[in-house]
Amino acid sequence: MRSSEGLWRVDEPSYHRSWEDIEEILDSAINEMNAQRAKFKLRQVTGPREAKYRALMKYQRAKGIVDSLRWVIGVRGQKSPLEEGLGY
Repeated sequence: MRSSEGLWRVDEPSYHRSWEDIEEILDSAINEMNAQRAKFKLRQVTGPREAKYRALMKYQRAKGIVDSLRWVIGVRGQKSPLEEGLGY
């Protein structure tokens, strides 16, 4: 939204997302998280060390996105992502 002077307000969101958009992003993040966890587990057994850690980092990133989205939309029992510890 524009102020009366024609400037963008910093405190205004620059987008408007629907619940469907948010749920679609959450589903995509869950799929990515599960895929990266599976890659990590596979790499623990078969892969080189660097590939194992790369999969773990990608899993943690996806998990952070999932936890944040679940917290934002108010999933019961979801702790704040800042209160969650790192784990796999």
